[in-house]
Amino acid sequence: MVDEFIDAYSDDQIYLEAIEKLVNEHPVEGNIPDNIKYSAFCRLWIVMMVGSFEMMIKKWAVPEPMMFDIAEYFDDNSNKKRIKHLYKAFEIRGLKPDQQCFNDYLACKYIRNAYVHGAWNEEQRKYVQEQGLPSTTMEFTPEHYARVKKSYYHLMNSLGMANAMNTVMKSKNGAQP
Repeated sequence: MVDEFIDAYSDDQIYLEAIEKLVNEHPVEGNIPDNIKYSAFCRLWIVMMVGSFEMMIKKWAVPEPMMFDIAEYFDDNSNKKRIKHLYKAFEIRGLKPDQQCFNDYLACKYIRNAYVHGAWNEEQRKYVQEQGLPSTTMEFTPEHYARVKKSYYHLMNSLGMANAMNTVMKSKNGAQP
């Protein structure tokens, strides 16, 4: 049975992708300025991506001893240190992590925090700006949307590969996957 939350986030991802196409092809909604549409798309995607990625770490890495370094994401560290450790955990597995995708993920985590809590941490806003993402939740573009999706897919694919590698190692050692 598929986990309820894995299923829910997967559905959210699918429908957010579909909504963009439906809105852009709609005879009326398609004429709405991109900054309005893509700011909404990005905010929704960012909330989904951070929740989804962190939930997958909890489901896949936390209970697995061989994925302790990925599970360390939840240790009491700064967000920057968490991302740095996660990058290293993927790198030592030979997964060739893309540093820009990790930087963008951290920026998205900061954007998500500002959006969900209704206030910016000014240091985090500065980091978001340094990454070339908007310092307000109302100025996203189609290019920003492509970037945040790329970051999500890269991190999720890396986490999925780490999980698959762990499953293979367990089965080779005679453990139940």
